[in-house]
Amino acid sequence: MWTSSLVLGLLLTASAGTATPPEAPSGSATVPLQELLPLYANARRTEQPPPAPPTDALVVKSQLKGRLTAEALLVEAHFEVEVLASGRWTQVRLLQLDAGTYLTELPSLENATVGALEGQLSLVTREPGRYAFDVSLALRPAVSDPERQVQLRFGSHVTPVPLRLVADAASFTLTEPPASGGEDTEVYPKQGALRVGWRTAVAPRVARQVVRPPMEPSIPEAQASWVSTLEGKASLRVRYALRLDREQELELELPEGHRLERVLLDSVPLVPTEKEGRLVLKVAPARFGETEASLEVVLARELGVFHLSGRLKLALPRVSWPVATLQARAHFPAVFNYRREGGSMEQFESDETADALRPQTPLPGKVLHFRQYLVAASAPTLELGYSVDISKSYFR
Repeated sequence: MWTSSLVLGLLLTASAGTATPPEAPSGSATVPLQELLPLYANARRTEQPPPAPPTDALVVKSQLKGRLTAEALLVEAHFEVEVLASGRWTQVRLLQLDAGTYLTELPSLENATVGALEGQLSLVTREPGRYAFDVSLALRPAVSDPERQVQLRFGSHVTPVPLRLVADAASFTLTEPPASGGEDTEVYPKQGALRVGWRTAVAPRVARQVVRPPMEPSIPEAQASWVSTLEGKASLRVRYALRLDREQELELELPEGHRLERVLLDSVPLVPTEKEGRLVLKVAPARFGETEASLEVVLARELGVFHLSGRLKLALPRVSWPVATLQARAHFPAVFNYRREGGSMEQFESDETADALRPQTPLPGKVLHFRQYLVAASAPTLELGYSVDISKSYFR
């Protein structure tokens, strides 16, 4: 059989020997014609660039939600765009930005930008891929008549979709489209645009400002606790529940022999000022509009070493505001018996299970309870006599 052959010069990809560098290969090969032609055709096909996509981008999903206010229609739009083109800039036109249409929130995307371009909300990118994002708009009517109307037009790359509108039936009446009886209404586009008309159901009333008379500051409740060691080192903690509606001054007069450790207003340290031997505190509610605050005062005192028997004179600070109810609790060494011998506070038996003054961490010593009602412009006082407790002694 007669066959023809063709001698071709090819650059070899490998060298003839292991010692020859691969930078300059040379040689020749003989290939039959019937084998060369398919190879040549395949090489031509691989050199051709891939065909361009039928379109640069597609908007595969779009959703619109709206909410009516007295002055505007607020729209939240969700788009998902599939960009097919590669290596060149692609602009996807989503919505028309007519007069009265304002962009209130735009997304931040990787490899793409969403914003106003040539009077339209557009996505611009040169990287292919799928982009999902949300946009917020406000549509305000051109005139401020009782009946308002706005429209939203779609861009050339978006297929018109309905708008899910939420309108309070008690506040607004839809004129376009007519109200369906519920709060949710589907607004369908007409001629490539969404049109919404409404009016306020009830004319807004201007609320008349009511000036509230100033509240008289007071202390509905105060809680105090003494804690003393056998060596006579005592601490006094008083917590006042304040009732006030604005910043006020509260004066404290410390009992004799006490020194101030700290003052806390709603757990925040407060620095008092001195005025004629009294402490002046500026107190206010923690938040505007509230009428309650909590003031905590911590004092220290040296009672002196306890003897076999003796007397204790105790007192609380004098405050300039009236106190409705005062409850006190004393933790004194357990080796003594205590008896009330005088003072303005009276002793009472307290239910330990419902005692609001009981600390979270139990304190040592005997616990005594005292109280006083309607304290005004005075310092509550207490006198206690004590003697060694021999109830558990073997010798009587």
